[in-house]
Formats: sequence, structure tokens, C-alpha cells
Amino acid sequence: MQNNPIPSGELILEKLGINPHNLRTQFPTREQRLQYRAVVQWLTDYKPKSDASNLEKVRGYLEAFYHLCVVEDWERASEILFTSLDTQTHQNLHNQLGNWGYYLQQIEVYSRILHKLTGINNSTFLNGLGNANQALGKYEIAIEYHHQALIIAQETQDRRLEGIVLGNLGNTYLSQRKFSKTMKCYQDSLAIARQIPDRRMEGTALTNLGGFYHIQGNSTQAIQYLKQGLLIAQEISDRQIEGAALGSLGVVYRCHKDYVKAMLYQQKSLNLMQEIQYSKGVEKSFRDVGAVYRRLKDYTKAVECHELHLSLAKEIQDPLGQRRALADLGWIYYLQEDYDRAINFYQESLSIARQIKSDIEGEFLALFGLGITYTALKDYVKALECFQQALPIVKQIGNQGEIAVLLGIAEGYKELKNYSKAIEYYQLILILLSEVNNSEAEILALVSVGGIYSQQEDYIKAKSCYEQIILLAQTTGTRDMEMVALARLGSTNLKLGYKPQAIELYEQTLPIAKELGEYKREILILIKLVFLYLEQQRYSQLFKSLIRLTFKHWLVIPIFIGLLFALALIGIFSVIISVIIWGLAALFVSVIVTFILWQVFKTLKNSQDQGA
Repeated sequence: MQNNPIPSGELILEKLGINPHNLRTQFPTREQRLQYRAVVQWLTDYKPKSDASNLEKVRGYLEAFYHLCVVEDWERASEILFTSLDTQTHQNLHNQLGNWGYYLQQIEVYSRILHKLTGINNSTFLNGLGNANQALGKYEIAIEYHHQALIIAQETQDRRLEGIVLGNLGNTYLSQRKFSKTMKCYQDSLAIARQIPDRRMEGTALTNLGGFYHIQGNSTQAIQYLKQGLLIAQEISDRQIEGAALGSLGVVYRCHKDYVKAMLYQQKSLNLMQEIQYSKGVEKSFRDVGAVYRRLKDYTKAVECHELHLSLAKEIQDPLGQRRALADLGWIYYLQEDYDRAINFYQESLSIARQIKSDIEGEFLALFGLGITYTALKDYVKALECFQQALPIVKQIGNQGEIAVLLGIAEGYKELKNYSKAIEYYQLILILLSEVNNSEAEILALVSVGGIYSQQEDYIKAKSCYEQIILLAQTTGTRDMEMVALARLGSTNLKLGYKPQAIELYEQTLPIAKELGEYKREILILIKLVFLYLEQQRYSQLFKSLIRLTFKHWLVIPIFIGLLFALALIGIFSVIISVIIWGLAALFVSVIVTFILWQVFKTLKNSQDQGA
């Protein structure tokens, strides 16, 4: 932080043409003299404390500006706003307020002087109003101001200002995910920069295009443009553009999982942004460094970075920055399974996003975060509420987050055993996935649908799902999902009574399971085949499966021997029981026969005695 970021008050008074010792002559009315005396006092007598904030350090100049506005001395008021400060970037006062993150103060200053002067100043102030509102997430208001600034710049044929405004307008469109408009603004700004020429504008435009191509998923183009922007920034010693380019390169490398490079670029960016006191850049750098730590699963350092981001955003009264930091903290605590904390942070983030009103992306991210957190807590009713609220918002944003939301809704209904609703949403997911040609995600959705049909014992529909998965998996070479689908299709055929087909499918599963090293699945399939071969009286295949099963895992050998021993014992026991039963039966029959013969003998003997 600079100790003396602004020139002395005496120099400013001299520049303004105000003689503090001759106010009565210069300004005839008492009201004028009161206001100009206040201007003199604020510029010369106000002494901020050594540890004062940047805003406090320039308070004397802002107060002088307000007093000049009271007497409608717009020229002198404008001179104060355009005073160059003694900072590393040497920005004018009104621009430096934005660099420090004092967007509300910027808006207040611009609103006081807007349309009070003719010519180029109005375009500059309108552009500043657009930037400040864009930083606060008020995108529609920002676009309106940028458009007004653009019209004036074009009417006055100020090509430099036109290029600057186009770049800022592109930033706002990017925040709204209006990609075609973003691209046109950035390309037009680059064309103007090269035509004038203006190296600073060119570096800014190249850096903006690099960030844009990254969002579009074109990493090669992104790195190319960002490195061009970085070279220009270093060539002209523009540390703000340099920091932005470094930060964006770090984001690209992070997404490619090159965390060493990502951290190197992010730390360089953070150091630069802190040196030049560019608050928005510092906020972004803290966030990006925290994201790298999160990917590295160093959650302690990640939390530290996001808390620093949150603290800075609160200090400069940046609601958009606060919303982002809170959402990031919610995500980290979700990853650590600290769900209560995650919910608290997401709810705070949601509250701020709704206060901003135009920040629909922030509202969506908070609702989605709450949805997945409630799902983790198995509170599917609350999860569904959040996902249902997020669905119409994500449709406005127009990204693939819609599929993730639909999946959350489908899974919620499935867990609540509302299978018809679950299938309805899975079908919507499948339609969207076919449109974006995402076969892997389509396979996962079909697995879930097939599982639901199996739970409902609708095996014909389940069979159809698994057959579709096999075709998709074979087309995309997704061997693990092909194996899962073949195994499930085999089980489904078994439940339908199609045992030969089940055997064939299990036999197709075995080599894939072996190829992928899925030994447990291989053993389970072999066990199923053993019983099926036994039932189908395929003894040669049964013998081969038993031998293969025996040598598949060392635990299988003692189990198999134990099984044979148990069967032998059962056999011996059965023989003994049979002998006992047959012995008893024979004895019983012998007793009965003996008794009958004895009765016959007695009857014959009695008859002989009577005859005698």
C-alpha cells in the first residue's frame, strides 16, 4: 500500500487555479466561498492516519470533488477525478477507485458528474459506470452504460475509447454466458487495437480472447492468445495485464491437471496483483490458488485462500466476490463431508446471489451445491426442492449444468422409490445427452434406468437398456461399461428364464473381466456358470469352469476343497441315515409279518383243537 498515493493538496489547488488566500476575489458569493473554503481545507488540512485504508487516504480529494459539485464547478470536479495517483499503475483517481475495489464509491462519483460536461468525458464516465456495475454483478445495467459509452465514442470517432469499451462490453457478455456477442466484442477490440495501434489494448484483447477460448474448451487457442498477451504486457511493462494473463494461464493448466505449472502461474499472478493493489485481481488470484489446493486435496490451504478471498470481498463491499468465496468454501466442506458447514456456506451464497438479483449463475451454483449436499445427507426431499429451483435457472444460463440438475432430480425420485418420475427425468437426460453426443454419460444414465426397471421386475425394458449400453460401449471402446452391461444382461436373461442366452452373455463377460483385472467379478461369473452348466448338464464346461475357478484365487482352493469335503460328509451322512431308515423299516416289516403269522398259527391251532 502506497504511503502517499496522491499528489499534495497544494499542487492540486494550483492545477485547479484556486488561490486559497484570495477566495473572496475569485468567488463573489458567500455560498461559493463556503464551498471553495471546504475544498481548500479537505485538500490541505485532511491528514489520514498511517494505517488508513486506501479509501480514507483519498477521502480529502473525494470530499473536495463533492463540494465542487455543489457549486456546479464541473470542470474543476472533473480535474480532481482525472488526477494521476502515485501508484504503480499511475491510474487516474476515478479508475483507481475501481482497481481498489471501491465500486459503490465509483458509481456515486460518476453519477454526480455524468452528463454535466460535453464531449469525451461522458463516454469515459459511462464506461466507468459499466465496469463498476459489471463488477457488482449488475449486468443489464452495465450493458446499458457500455452501449451509451460506445455510441459517444463512435460519434466522436475516438477509436481508442471505442476499443476499450468494446472489451469491457465483452467482459459483461461473458459474465452472462452470451458467447457469440462476447467473441464479436473481443475481436472488434483487437482489430481496433492493431489498427490504431495501441499495444496495451492489444494485450488486453488477446488476454480476454485467451480466457474466452478456455471457457469454450479450446485450450490450444487459449494458451496461444494468453502467451501473446503476456509477451505484450511484459514488453510495455503493464503489470495488470501481465497478472491477468498469468492467472488465466494458471487456470488452463489447472484444468489440464498440470498442478505444478498452474500453481506457478497463479502465485506469480497473485504477487503482481497484490503489488499493484488491484483488488479484483487479488480476489481472483486467491480463488484460483485455492482451486489448485483443492485439486491437490490440500483442503486446509484451500480454505485459507478462500477465506482470504471472502475477507477482501467484505472489506471492499464486493457482494459478487463474497458470493463466490462462500460457494467455494461450501464446495470444499462438501468434499470433506462436513455437510452442515457446507450447507451454511451455500445458503449464505444463495442469499447474496438473490440480493444481487441479476446473478443467476450464482443462484444456480448455490442451489446445486445445496442439492448435492442434501443428497449426501440422504435428505432427498430437500435435495429435490433445491434441484427443482435450480432447473429453470440453469435453462436460462444455457450450459450442460442442466444435465447435472436433471440427474440430481432423477436420483432423488429413485431413492424415494418414485420410479415413474425417476424414469421420466432419466429420459430427458438421455435426450439431452444424445444432442451433445456424450456417449459416456448416456451409458451411465442407461445403467440407472436399467436398474430401476430391474427393481420393478420389468425385465424386458431392463434388457433393452442393457443392450443399448453394450452397443454404445462397443462403439466408444468403454470396456468397463461393456462388462457391466453384459453381466447385467446375463442376469436379466436368467430372470426371464433364457438360460442358454444368460450362459452366452456370462461367457462374453469373462474375457473382459480378465482383461480389466476385475478378479472378483470374474469369480462371481464363474460361480454362476458352474451352477448353470450343472443344471444344463454341460459337464465338460462345468469341469473346465471348476478348474478355472479353483486356480483363480488362492481362497477359492480351500473353499472348493471344503465344499467337496462338506459334500462328502453329507453323502456319508446320507448313507448312514439311509441304512438306519431301511434297517428300521425292515425290522418293522419283520415284526408285522411275524405278528400276522403268529395270529394265523394260533387260529389254525384252535381249529385243530376243536376238531379233535
